[in-house]
Amino acid sequence: MSENTDATEALKSLIISTAQELWDDKEALGKFFGVVRRSPGFAEMADSIEQMTVRPANASFYDVKSREFQAP
Repeated sequence: MSENTDATEALKSLIISTAQELWDDKEALGKFFGVVRRSPGFAEMADSIEQMTVRPANASFYDVKSREFQAP
């Protein structure tokens, strides 16, 4: 994997893990997704996760290669 791909995978993992942690605080979650949407590459991901009705699974479930921010 290239350095850029590694960074992208780490960011995806961070976004999903943060969404898991903030899931019960919808106000904080909304603010977080507002920040994520500022990055064109992650706006669609933020929209998709925000529309979920259940807490997102671990990043590995979504084929994210990075495990850096995944909860044990």
